[in-house]
Formats: sequence, C-alpha cells, structure tokens
Amino acid sequence: MLKFAVAATVVGLFAITPAFADEMMKCDEASMTKMQKEIDADTNPGMKKQVDMANKEMKMAGDAMHAKKIDECAMHLNKAAKEFMAK
Repeated sequence: MLKFAVAATVVGLFAITPAFADEMMKCDEASMTKMQKEIDADTNPGMKKQVDMANKEMKMAGDAMHAKKIDECAMHLNKAAKEFMAK
C-alpha cells in the first residue's frame, strides 16, 4: 500500500512539471526589458529589499544571456520575477 502511494506521488509530480515549465519566462530581450521596466517603476520604499534582490537576479540573467546560457538566464529571470512579486 505504501509503495502505491509513493508511486502515485511520483507520477503526480511528473504530471505537474510540464505545466510549470510553460509558466517560466523566456530569456529574450523583450522579457528582460519588460521585467526591468516593472522593477524600475516600483518606487515603494517598503519594497526596497525585493527590488534589490530582483535587480541582482536581472544582472545575473543578463550575464547568462550574453554568455548564451539560455537555461541559466531563464532561471535568473524567473527568480527576479518571484523576488519582485514577493510581498
């Protein structure tokens, strides 16, 4: 019975993974520009920590993009979005 529950959980995780991949932002100039504009537009002093972290992730995404490391770029771009949206 326990083996069945573990197997069902593993299968369920594989079913969720493709849906998550679709939600990730692409690492392209348009996505980078859009995200940076959103970050730069935030003037709320209470969001300073999130904005700083998002800017650090954006810098790493830009460095990865210029190095043609698209997967790494997308990872940092999505981390920037997550940091920026954190309340």
